[in-house]
Amino acid sequence: MKCPFCGSERIEEGISWGHSAEGGNVGLNFQAGGFLKMIGTVQVYSDLCLDCKALLKTYIRDDTERQWHHKPGALGSK
Repeated sequence: MKCPFCGSERIEEGISWGHSAEGGNVGLNFQAGGFLKMIGTVQVYSDLCLDCKALLKTYIRDDTERQWHHKPGALGSK
C-alpha cells in the first residue's frame, strides 16, 4: 500500500481504536437485541501512514448487516 498524500510505503495496517477516558466503547454503534433495544459497538481499525501521519483507511472486520445507529452524541443522550 502507498500513501496517496506523501507517497510513502511505510504504512502501519490494522491499528485498533482504543477506549475513551470515561471507559466507554469507541466504534460504530448498532442496535442489538430485540425487545431490550440494546446498543452494541463494533471495533474499528485504521491504517496509518508513519511518515505524514494520515489515516488512510478506517474499517471494521465485523458483519455489516446490522441496524446501524445514526444519531450523534453519547449513548442514551437525546
